[in-house]
Amino acid sequence: MTTSSPLRRLSVGATYNLRDIGDYQTADGAHTVWGCLFRSDAARFTDAADIIALGLRTVVDLRDEPELAALPTGLDVLVPNVVHRPLNPRPLLTDVRNSPDPLGELYVALVRERGPELASIIAQLAQPGALPALVHCAAGKDRTGVVIALVLSAIGVPDEAVAADYALTADYLTAEFFAALPAESDSAGVGNTGMHGARTESMLAMLRVLSAEHGGARAYLAGHGVSEEALDHLRTALTR
Repeated sequence: MTTSSPLRRLSVGATYNLRDIGDYQTADGAHTVWGCLFRSDAARFTDAADIIALGLRTVVDLRDEPELAALPTGLDVLVPNVVHRPLNPRPLLTDVRNSPDPLGELYVALVRERGPELASIIAQLAQPGALPALVHCAAGKDRTGVVIALVLSAIGVPDEAVAADYALTADYLTAEFFAALPAESDSAGVGNTGMHGARTESMLAMLRVLSAEHGGARAYLAGHGVSEEALDHLRTALTR
């Protein structure tokens, strides 16, 4: 990977779904910067050169303790700041499985029930010197999808582009990936085939709720304690 020839999906480590969120246009015409924020599934990184090439300063791991034990990534010894911010969706799954759009309902439940945790994650990314950063969970789809959607939406990327970025996951998480996923790493129920998808409609459902109930992602995060200064810094750091 080079910044002169950027790629959306990156082949680094044993990953299926490692992606750069660069070059998304905001409503006022700015663009997200390549090589600044990445999203991924969890994977083992045994070659330090792979991580050094990304220039990571921060990794935010959204998995809980059983998941960490089941699939250690090795990033703790390769990146200066690896923080664990568990975003456990298990208690929310019972009420969404029978929904016509279980993933959309799950994402709505996450923003309604995990506001302080989500705000803490975004505040971590907004700290001076935190970027370049990687956000990941087990699949890089649900928990990571909600976090990245909040970031992109909060800095002004339109909903359709946010949802399209999320939906790229469906191209990369293969049947092989799901078959190899340890049971302990299935916090969001992604091993259930009904939860495998990544439709734009599911993410748009969450973004509509953010707009209707909070006035958008930025107001949602501010309402949960992320300072306006931090949100401004995040936008400045992520866009040109």
